Formats: sequence, C-alpha cells, structure tokens
Amino acid sequence: MARRITRKQLKQSDEFVSTMDSMVIWLSGNWRPIAAGIGVVCAVALIWWLFGLWNHSRSEYASFALQQAVVIYEGEDSFGQLQPTGDPDAAEVVFLQVIDDYGKTDQADMARLYLARIHFDRGQTDAARDLLVGLTERHRDDVIGRLATIDLIHLRIAAGQANEVVAELEAMVVGSNPGLPRDVALYELGQLYMAEQNPVQAGEYFQKLMDEFPEFHFSQSQASVYAIAAQHDPAMLKAIARRLHEGRWEVTASHWVENDMNL
Repeated sequence: MARRITRKQLKQSDEFVSTMDSMVIWLSGNWRPIAAGIGVVCAVALIWWLFGLWNHSRSEYASFALQQAVVIYEGEDSFGQLQPTGDPDAAEVVFLQVIDDYGKTDQADMARLYLARIHFDRGQTDAARDLLVGLTERHRDDVIGRLATIDLIHLRIAAGQANEVVAELEAMVVGSNPGLPRDVALYELGQLYMAEQNPVQAGEYFQKLMDEFPEFHFSQSQASVYAIAAQHDPAMLKAIARRLHEGRWEVTASHWVENDMNL
C-alpha cells in the first residue's frame, strides 16, 4: 500500500527546495568575492609556510656560523683546558659577523655572550658589562640570561664587589631573587668562598649542593681545590670521590664549563 504524503511533509519539501534555490542564487551572485576570499586564505597559508621554512633554514645557518666561531675561540682541542686555547681575535670577527647577520636571534645573543667574555679577558670590563646587562634584560627566564648573569657575577667579583655579590647569591639561594636557580647559586657561592680563601664556608655550600641536588654535574681540574678539601674537609673529599665513581664529577674543566653544563 502506497504511503500518503501529508501536507506538512509537502510544505517542508517546498521550504527545502526554496532554501536551496536561494542559496544557489546567492552563490551565483557572490562567487567572485567568495573565490577571492578563499584565494587570500590560501595565499596567507602559503606565505606562512614559506616563512616557516625560511626561518628554520636561517636558524640552522645561524647555529652553524655560531658553532664555527666558538671553535675558533675555544680551539680545536679545548677539552680539559681552563682557558680557551683558540684565537680570540679571529673569533671576535666571526662573532661580530653572526651578530650583524642574525642580530635578533638567540644565536646572535650567544655570540654577544662570547664577545663579552673576550672583552672581559682583555680587561675591557665596561664593554663586557654593557653586553651582559643587555643580555640579562632580554633573556630574563632562559639559559642565555642565566649564563649572562653568571658572567656578570664573575665580572663584578673581579671588580672588587664580592660582598655585594654574596648578598645577591644568598638571596637567590633562598628564592627571594630569581636571578639564578638555587643549585647554581650554591655552586657560585662555593666557588666565591674558595677564591676568597675560605674553604670551610665553601665546603658548606658544596656539601649542601651535593646533598640537595645529586643530579648536579661537577667539572673541576684545579688541584688546589682538592688539596684544600683534603686539608679542611676530608668528608667532602670522600663525597667527591663517590660522585666521581658515580660519573657525576669530572676531574677536568674548560672555560666556565661547570654552570654552562648544568644550565
């Protein structure tokens, strides 16, 4: 038996046909702006994709250029050296070129960090300070900013501001100053007191660092450090021996390697 179609169903069918007719008429009258809009969206997507490819390629070139400069600065075989063994004058030229070519990138700012170290080694403290302060302001919460903060600390200590630096590092240890992580601040305090011929105080910070941060990686080659530990804190020397056995302490060092590695 055939199914009867009600008036309501006929009305709904008419409404659907009418709606489709209206859409077809509207599309036929507006297809040009619609096509133009789709074209704009596709063009923007293509430009964004090409920009991403270009930016990635540029970043790779910047990283390669920076690495070449670092090798020139540190030397081909710098492992185990307390100071860079390369050619700082030649490296300076390459670092400046990286900055000129990639001025607003992280790679360029790393070049500025190394350039500051070259200035510091030459005794050009004002030039080094200007670069480091700029880096700490631009990189407040990343590795570049922390490395710049550490180098700025070393510069200030060399300038006779050890007392002020101690107060700031103590604030970082307790968390009231966000300049450096607690473990790095503890390490810097230990190094500072060791340089100030206060091995007992230095030992307290190093021991606290080893107890609280077992994953912290040490790298040290200065025989005087081990001699001082043996004389003033034999327990710490034993702790160093344990960490050496665990692979968490290396009897070697390179230029500012300790915190560079841990950051």
